[in-house]
Amino acid sequence: MTAKRAVIYARVSTSRQADDDVSIPAQIERGRERAAELDADVVRVFCDEGLTGTDDRRPAFQDAIAFCELYSPDFFITWSTSRFSRNKIDAALYKLRLDRCGTSIVYLCTPIDRDTDSGWMLESMLEVFDEYYSRQIAADTKRSMIKNAREGYWNGGSPPYGYRPAPAADNPRRKRLKIYPPEAEVVEWIFNMRLAGQGAKAIATSLNRRGITHRGRPWQKGAVLHILRSESYLGHVIFNRRDRKTMRDRDRKDWIVVQSHDPIIPIETWRSVQEMLDTEYPARDTGSHASRFLFTGLLRCGRCGASLQIESAKGRSRRYHYYNCRTAQQKGRCTNRRIPAHDLDDWLLDQLLDQILNAKTVANLYLQLAQVCSGWKKDQQRRRQAVLSEIRVIEQKTRKIYELFEEYGKDTPNLGDFTRRLREHNSRLKSLEQQLAAIESEVPPEMPIDENQVMQLVYFLIDTIKSSENVKKTRGLLSRFITEIVITDDHARVKYDNRALIELTARGAVPSKEWWLPAHSIPGTEILTLFLPQRFCAAA
Repeated sequence: MTAKRAVIYARVSTSRQADDDVSIPAQIERGRERAAELDADVVRVFCDEGLTGTDDRRPAFQDAIAFCELYSPDFFITWSTSRFSRNKIDAALYKLRLDRCGTSIVYLCTPIDRDTDSGWMLESMLEVFDEYYSRQIAADTKRSMIKNAREGYWNGGSPPYGYRPAPAADNPRRKRLKIYPPEAEVVEWIFNMRLAGQGAKAIATSLNRRGITHRGRPWQKGAVLHILRSESYLGHVIFNRRDRKTMRDRDRKDWIVVQSHDPIIPIETWRSVQEMLDTEYPARDTGSHASRFLFTGLLRCGRCGASLQIESAKGRSRRYHYYNCRTAQQKGRCTNRRIPAHDLDDWLLDQLLDQILNAKTVANLYLQLAQVCSGWKKDQQRRRQAVLSEIRVIEQKTRKIYELFEEYGKDTPNLGDFTRRLREHNSRLKSLEQQLAAIESEVPPEMPIDENQVMQLVYFLIDTIKSSENVKKTRGLLSRFITEIVITDDHARVKYDNRALIELTARGAVPSKEWWLPAHSIPGTEILTLFLPQRFCAAA
């Protein structure tokens, strides 16, 4: 009789549970006893420690379910319905998955016969109580945290910049947020600079140049904006701000705002800064695929190698956009150099269409490829002949060894050495025979399109790029064959791939055919040097 198989899943969510009689070792021990009663061998044990059952994002639990679906053990043994899940919907879904693979759930603390109506009802009731209990714990925890905050105690986590948790004088077992003067001075300076008209990027750059770090890290625009927006500096702690299911902020009226600690920024100053931020035109994500600029992600600084990203400046009547070195913007370790973004886009695009993506250049690449195709048969014969020649040499060496064996038999001198050589020869012969078969099975390449099709397609691509209002689509076409563009003080180095350019045009002309491109058939990466107009050059 084939032995039945079982897996054990054990879980604790708190150190208190681990110290009680439902610790992981206790669950495993009792699980093994139950498996023996069921005449089942325990094939795997899965454990999650310090993870709540209200969430199914438990690595060991997911591994246990996957194991059951793969190997279909007879039993899934766990301590109770609450150890399996504290969410009735999750519990139902995972039980369905176990049912489909023929695995029965066995609860240790409350034996339940799930095949009977009464067992089904008992299990369902326990799952409802488990979820209700978890909701009560969550509600009690929230009330406790709000109570702690209202009394001025810190609930844990990373403290806001400008504060440090310190033991409370009235209760040393708890902590309160205390103003940390070295950081608080920086917070005040950030707010004052914003009131003076400095933007978040400019503030971050200034801090980095002064050698002031954000707890060991360089300041970035996002960190500055977070401080400017945070109500922590009014002495507030906010609960119930974000909906955990949708991960979006709730309406302000649903927030729980508690006055918890001493403020750093006066309320009038904070409100003035919020008004400035609210009226400020939001800057676009510089590295985003939704960027409105053609060469986002392709441009790099010739001095430090960092990417050139978009930054904006507010003029009297409109907003101006520039490419600037990321390092200069965020860390202040490279020279600021603002190149008008739209102007550079227009100039660069004209240069690329004129010198790379043009009919003459592409036709020349196809001519090189045609020459490769015409000489392919000779190349195949040359490679085939080289393999055949090596096969003949090895066969001659092997024949000489066998002649020695026939003449001297077991008295053949250096018999062990010759035996080893025979094995090497046989191994090499097999490899060469495979190479020969691969060469002889190669299909001769053919040019997928003729010269007229090449011209038509190139003109079509150029017209598409020039007339398209979809910046994302145009940027996608350019990035297919352009690797990067390095902007130095007085020129731009454009690195592009000839093979990618050929593939782009061939796929456009013959989308139904599989594209063939011989290895090393034409030069791959090339560099085009473009001298910048004076208006884009760095100041001497």
